[in-house]
Amino acid sequence: MSIPEAAALSDQDRRELIGYLLSIGRQRSSEYRDRIAAKIEDRNPENWVAEADLDKALGLDQSGA
Repeated sequence: MSIPEAAALSDQDRRELIGYLLSIGRQRSSEYRDRIAAKIEDRNPENWVAEADLDKALGLDQSGA
C-alpha cells in the first residue's frame, strides 16, 4: 500500500491500519516483548492490576463513568 492509498482510507480503515502497524512494531521489539513477558509471569499479587482497573484503563468498564 502506498502513502496516497493510506491517506485515502476511511477513518475506520486508517485507525485499523495504524493499530496494525503499531502491533508489528511492538512484535519486533524484543525489549517490549521482554517487559510484557515479565509482567505476565509476575507471581507477586502486590504487582497485579485489579480486573476493574484494567477494564477502566482499556475503556471496557460498564459503569458508565
